[in-house]
Amino acid sequence: MKLSFRYLLLIAMTLVSLIPICVLALWTSHNALDNEYRTVHDKHLLLAKNLSQALDRYSVDALSIFNHATDSVFKQQISSEFISLFKDIDVESVGEYNAQGQLVNVLFGPAQLQPLSLIEGDNVFDLSQLSSATFTDVHKLGVVNPTLYMIRKDKQQRIWLAVMNPAFIGLLQSAVKFGKKGHAAIVDSQGNVLAHPNKEWQASSKSLSKVSIVQQMMAGNTGVMEFYSPAVKQDMIAAYTVVPTTGWGVMIPQPLDELYARAESEINTILWVASLSFFACLLISWWMTGLITRPIAALTTQVCNLAEQPTQLSPMAKQRIETTEFVTLFDSFHCMSKQVINSQAELAQRVKDKTADLAQAQAEALHLANHDQVTGLANRMSIRYTIQQRIDAKQSFSLLFIDLDGFKKVNDTYGHGIGDSLLVSIGQQVAASLEFGDILARYGGDEFVLLLQNDNLCDTVNRKAKRVLELIKQPYNINGHQLHVSACIGIAKYDGVDTDTDSLIHRADVAMYQAKHAGKDQVMYAC
Repeated sequence: MKLSFRYLLLIAMTLVSLIPICVLALWTSHNALDNEYRTVHDKHLLLAKNLSQALDRYSVDALSIFNHATDSVFKQQISSEFISLFKDIDVESVGEYNAQGQLVNVLFGPAQLQPLSLIEGDNVFDLSQLSSATFTDVHKLGVVNPTLYMIRKDKQQRIWLAVMNPAFIGLLQSAVKFGKKGHAAIVDSQGNVLAHPNKEWQASSKSLSKVSIVQQMMAGNTGVMEFYSPAVKQDMIAAYTVVPTTGWGVMIPQPLDELYARAESEINTILWVASLSFFACLLISWWMTGLITRPIAALTTQVCNLAEQPTQLSPMAKQRIETTEFVTLFDSFHCMSKQVINSQAELAQRVKDKTADLAQAQAEALHLANHDQVTGLANRMSIRYTIQQRIDAKQSFSLLFIDLDGFKKVNDTYGHGIGDSLLVSIGQQVAASLEFGDILARYGGDEFVLLLQNDNLCDTVNRKAKRVLELIKQPYNINGHQLHVSACIGIAKYDGVDTDTDSLIHRADVAMYQAKHAGKDQVMYAC
């Protein structure tokens, strides 16, 4: 069987293009579902950990407020400041009990929410381990509705009980929605529902302790697994983790059907792209074989004509013309090569310019990642990283946690634009007075953190803190408005005891709240 050179070349080029297209399509299709699983593992687990961190921060703040509020009770009264804070953290009622667990007084909220006894009846509490404030698991017996509590025993052996409304927990859970049925669910350490898209389960605090993934969370584990969900009656895949402070479990489930659907859609797209690519390669191959074989066919025709008339000079003349064409082709190729070289030089310059632009963009991105967008100061992530470096290096320093007094009133009166301008002015005012090595950062909202490097002398630190208070109290003229704010400062000195950033910042934060309680515009040292 004889085939023309063009068809042979077409078959070869088609096979060369078809084999890698088929292999790539099959390999990509095979890995489509694996990619979906990896996406769930990475994104869902990150989402679960972020939600866990938010709940942990909420629980730490709530327990701290509960401790300070109950310690400050005077003549069976809670100050209005702590009442406002209780409302912020969804506390509905606070009761005082004696050492035997009998109700003595209700200091805040409706009295009917407080049990008359903590050890009698159906709604009983474990009073054996109350050395520190803690969240209880959900109580279902002896109450109208399932209830979450905070409980602690102070140095006078008084027992304090706070009735919680899990509104903030439900708000965090309801904010997580993706796909058709992807959601978040939060349970306590015994597997009782705290927040769930099934509102009946949430209202009754349904026990999910027999569900395999909930058992993993009850055991304190973190990971990704498949399980059957009785809520949606489907097989699910979920990332799960645990809130360190309370032992609550957080999971981010999604039906496996949604993963399969996305993978199937991706596979169909891959097959369509592969088919179109093959037909495009077939057409391009046919066109390219024509370009390659057409000059050869013309040359073959001339050679055949020359062979049929060996004595005639005209074929030789034609041969010389064909030779001239090949010379022209060579000259054209030479010109093309010059153009390619010029294009390469131009491409290299473009790559160089793009590389410089990319380096500039990376530098700008790094600056944005480490600086507050409003004030231009170091942000929370940057200052925490710096603090941890100092702790790891065992370098002495002092940390000032600064919280503005009266800033909310400025925002409410003049708007957030004026408030942001005020934050910028305060940051510039304080930063201008810092010594070399000191770092001022905006920690969030109206909170600032000041790191005094190599400063551990109380007099020096106190003098600098007082100076910061004076600078902040200076009047600010912004858009024709005369603004006045003050601040409270909590100081924590690193002396080698703290092993991580959170514990040091927490000590300074607590000292700051003590300063506020002492009358504002104060400086207080952490214990």
